[in-house]
Amino acid sequence: MRRSLRGMFMSRVDLRVPIYEKEAAKRLGARWDPKQKTWYVPDGIDPAAFGPWLVQSAIPNIRAPSWFLVRSRRACWSCGVDSYVFAIVLPAGYETFVAEDDPADDYWERGEEASLLRYIDDVAPSVAAQLQRLAPRYRVDYSQTTHSFYRMNHCEHCEAKLGDFETIEEPGTFHEAGAGFDPGMSGIELQEIAEPFTGSCAAA
Repeated sequence: MRRSLRGMFMSRVDLRVPIYEKEAAKRLGARWDPKQKTWYVPDGIDPAAFGPWLVQSAIPNIRAPSWFLVRSRRACWSCGVDSYVFAIVLPAGYETFVAEDDPADDYWERGEEASLLRYIDDVAPSVAAQLQRLAPRYRVDYSQTTHSFYRMNHCEHCEAKLGDFETIEEPGTFHEAGAGFDPGMSGIELQEIAEPFTGSCAAA
């Protein structure tokens, strides 16, 4: 059977649609993927009409030769039941991109201690594939608190959003000890991923 070149080489176009704009996206033809928990542009529809919701790859500002997926538990604010939550930790030696006024002076700065990432906007496809396999409820969603999309946890029982502020910023679930992440905390499980990490996030 002959396959069209369009079908062979064009990947699906995913969208980032805040819940209060979903009806507008649906009217334009967007569809919901319940497995991936995301809106997308179906084949045959011009993605240009979905400009405000098109997923734009962010410029990477953090990288490391390997990374850790960490797991803990916290009570869901919505249903009250404990749920597994995940985060990403980069080992000492990771690098963050520093942009100077003159692009010629931009450089990568080395981190001396392991660091817990917050408000992750985008990751390399290889990292995204690992997260989809190991932590499917740790996915990109819209935050009413920050008015932005980032990778956040979702309750395994009721699918409520478990944002980074309560999960990472406040003491408890993934709280840092001093300047660096403390992997020896009780209730924290670490899984090393011996593959490069590249992504963009608000803070490390």
